[in-house]
Amino acid sequence: MQRRNFMKFCSAAGLSLFAGRSARAAEGAEAPLYACVHASGGWDPTSLCDPKGAESAEAENPMNRYLASDIGQSGTLRWAPIPGAQAFFDKHYKRLLVVNGIDTATNGHDSGVRHVWSGKLIEGYPAFAALAAAPHVELPMAFLSSGGYDHTAGLVAPTRVGHTDVLARLAYPNRPDPKDAERAFHAPHAASAIDRYRRERLLRVKDRVLLPRLVSSVRAFENARSGTSEIQLLSKALPEQLDNGGNPLIRQSQLAVAAFESGLAVSANLVIGGFDTHGNHDDSHFPRLGQLMEGVDALWSLAEARGIAHRLTIIVGSDFGRTPGYNDGNGKDHWSITSMLFLGRGVSGNRVVGATDERHSPLTVSPSTLALDPGGVRLTPEHVHVALRKLAAVEGLAAEGSFGLSTPLTPLLGG
Repeated sequence: MQRRNFMKFCSAAGLSLFAGRSARAAEGAEAPLYACVHASGGWDPTSLCDPKGAESAEAENPMNRYLASDIGQSGTLRWAPIPGAQAFFDKHYKRLLVVNGIDTATNGHDSGVRHVWSGKLIEGYPAFAALAAAPHVELPMAFLSSGGYDHTAGLVAPTRVGHTDVLARLAYPNRPDPKDAERAFHAPHAASAIDRYRRERLLRVKDRVLLPRLVSSVRAFENARSGTSEIQLLSKALPEQLDNGGNPLIRQSQLAVAAFESGLAVSANLVIGGFDTHGNHDDSHFPRLGQLMEGVDALWSLAEARGIAHRLTIIVGSDFGRTPGYNDGNGKDHWSITSMLFLGRGVSGNRVVGATDERHSPLTVSPSTLALDPGGVRLTPEHVHVALRKLAAVEGLAAEGSFGLSTPLTPLLGG
C-alpha cells in the first residue's frame, strides 16, 4: 500500500498514526531527521560553550564579568556560569559535541547566517536542512521552516510556518474557525462538489501539460492538494498551546516533532532571536541563552518521548560570535569567530573540537586528528558541512547540483 493511501485509510478509519509508529516507520523506511536551531543575531560562545572568565573582579577590559574560577565542567565540556547551563550540560554532555573556533570570515548578519547554515559564504548554496530533505521531495512538508536561512536552490519546496495556527486553517479550509466543526463556509454537498470539480480540473491540466518543468510544478501542486488529510493529522497531533514562558522554541519543537513522527517532514529550521546585544549584553544575552538551552532540551525530550530520538540530529548555531570584552554601552559587537553544537544520531558526544585563545581568536587543528596544531588548519563552516553532508548521505546530490564542498577533515562528528 502506498504511504499516502495508507495515511488516508487510517484517517478514514479514525486511527491515529501518532499513537504508534509513523506511516514511514510502518513501511520500514525510517528516514534520518535533522533539526537546525538558529540563535538569530549572533550569539556569544564565551558566555556558553567556550567560556572565558576574568581572573578577578578588578580585571581591566575583561572578556566576561564572571570569574574564571566559576566556569563549570560536565565531562570534557566546559560551560559559562549562566542560569541553566549546568542543568543543560550535565543532562546532555554524553551526547553533545562542541566545535569551537569556527571562522565565519564575516561580521555581516546575512552573510554569516548563509555561511553557517550552507557551508559557503557566497550566495546560492542551499541550507543543509534543504539538502537533507531533497531526497524526500514527495513528502507534503519535507522541509519545515520557522525562519532562518532556508534557501533551497530549487531542491525542495520549503514549508514556512510562522505560526502553528496556520496549520489548522490549511487542514480545515471549509471552516471559519478551524476548532469549530459545526460551522462551515459551504454545506457538505457543496463542499463535496467543489472538491470533485477541483480534482477533475487537475486531471485535465495534467493531461495537457508536457514540458518537464510544468509537469513538475503540477505534480507539486497535486501533492499539496492531496496532503490536506495529512495536515489534519498533524494539526490533531499538536498539543494545546501551553504557557511556554515566552520561549518560541517550545512550540516550534512541538511542531517539528509532530511532523517528524507523522512522516510528513524529515528536516526543520527552528529559530530564536534576541542575540544581537550591542547594549546591556549580560542582562539581555544570558536569559536568551537560557531559553535556547531550554528549547533544545525540549526538542530532544519530545523526540525521546515520541520514540524518534534515535533518528534525530540537532545542530545549533548562530550568525557569528561577539567581540572580546564590552563596548561603552556594556554590550558586545560583532565578531567573526563562533561555535556550534551537535547532538543525536551520528554524533559522538562528550567531545570538544577546536579552541580559541584567551581573547577568542581561533586556534588551528590538525586535519587528520583534529587535535590542536600550530601548523594545522583554521576551522570554517565548510568543514562542518562536509561532515553534515556525509552524515546525511547527500554529498553526491550536492555535487550534481554544483553545490560541492572541498575541505574535508577527519570525521568531525565522530559518529
